[in-house]
Amino acid sequence: MRANGSIIRQQREAQQLTYEDLKFICSSDDLMMIEQKNEGILEIILDLCQRLEVPYHKAFSKATLSSEVFMLHIIRCLHLRQEFSAILFLLDTFGNRINYENTRIVGHLFYFRAYATLFYRQDTQKAVHYFQRASTFLNEEKRYELLVLKGLATCYQANQEKKRARIFFERAEQVEENMMHPKELGLSYCQAARFFAQKGQYQQVNDLCDEGIQTLLEINITEGLEELFFEKAIAQSEPAQQLELLKQANYYAAINQNNHFEKQINDRLIHV
Repeated sequence: MRANGSIIRQQREAQQLTYEDLKFICSSDDLMMIEQKNEGILEIILDLCQRLEVPYHKAFSKATLSSEVFMLHIIRCLHLRQEFSAILFLLDTFGNRINYENTRIVGHLFYFRAYATLFYRQDTQKAVHYFQRASTFLNEEKRYELLVLKGLATCYQANQEKKRARIFFERAEQVEENMMHPKELGLSYCQAARFFAQKGQYQQVNDLCDEGIQTLLEINITEGLEELFFEKAIAQSEPAQQLELLKQANYYAAINQNNHFEKQINDRLIHV
């Protein structure tokens, strides 16, 4: 993702930190890429911002923050980190500047706004409004129908509307009964992606991996992300795309302490 590398470099130098001092976040090559070429892995950029105390909005260009796709990627990662104040700041400050074309993205952003409003601002009335708006855009997606129902039920419960809360919790349970356990989702998407990869149908691989990654991030599960990023990486024809996705796979393998798979990823990185 595009980044304001000069801001990262200025803050690092102001704190008299070397590349070696930040090696627990990323390699020297990755940091050099961010600072000198303004390109980097989103998760690493966010980690650097946190360590160097760089406000997230200063780490990205106006063009990046004006893109509905890039904004969704940033918000999704912040949601996983439960940085709700940052989510609300970015959406409040830059959300209205985006020329939205994808209604699905609009629905997801409403969901994230609702969640942050509920758990950070604790404003249940506004949270209900945003969950309902999200529902209108995501009404054909069962996974998000479930998340919205649970969100609404939580709001009503907080408002002491016990009867209404019970109705929505029961509806959520009915939806959940017909769905896979969250921790099985990553494996399911990964197996389907491998099936299409064997047939050489790489667009289906990309679509499945993207959907799986989005779903896991939005329900705050990292387990399985490394496999999905890896499968997407090996489906790419461009080495630069492979490299970026493999680094993301490596990032989540480290988080999940998946040491065996981390070795497999590193072996692949050597040959890119």
